[in-house]
Amino acid sequence: MSFSYDSARLSDELNQIRLYLGDTDEDDPLLQDEEIALMQDEHSSFKKRIAACCRLICAILARDVDFRLSLLSEKASVTYDRYKDMAERFEAMGSVSYPWAGSILKSYKESNEEDISLVKPRFKIGQMDNPPGGMGDE
Repeated sequence: MSFSYDSARLSDELNQIRLYLGDTDEDDPLLQDEEIALMQDEHSSFKKRIAACCRLICAILARDVDFRLSLLSEKASVTYDRYKDMAERFEAMGSVSYPWAGSILKSYKESNEEDISLVKPRFKIGQMDNPPGGMGDE
C-alpha cells in the first residue's frame, strides 16, 4: 500500500481527490493510493469518486469511539459526521436529473390524445381565452 500527494501536480486526479478529502498528510493518511484507484475504476464521475472515498473514510472512522478523560475529550463522531456530510454533498453534485417532457414527438402526443383509455387533462391550450362577446350587437 502506498500514499502519494504532490501539491505541485494538482492536474492529476489522485492529487485532486486527496485535496478535496483533506487527505494530504503522508504521516497520517486516511486512504491509500490503491483504495482511491479502486473508487476511480468503480465510479464514472469525479464528484461520485470523491463521495465514494468519503464513504470509505466513514467506514474507517466508524470503528473509533468518542472518549473523555477528565477535561480532555475526543469526539470521533464529529469527524465521521463531517465526512458523511461531504459524501452526501458530493453525491448530490455528481447526480444530474433531467426533466421529462411528456410529448417529445408529435406522433406520441397525437396517439395519446386519441387514446380514450387515458385520463384527459383538466387544462388545455385556449381554455381561458375570453372571446369577444356580442353584448352591444343586439
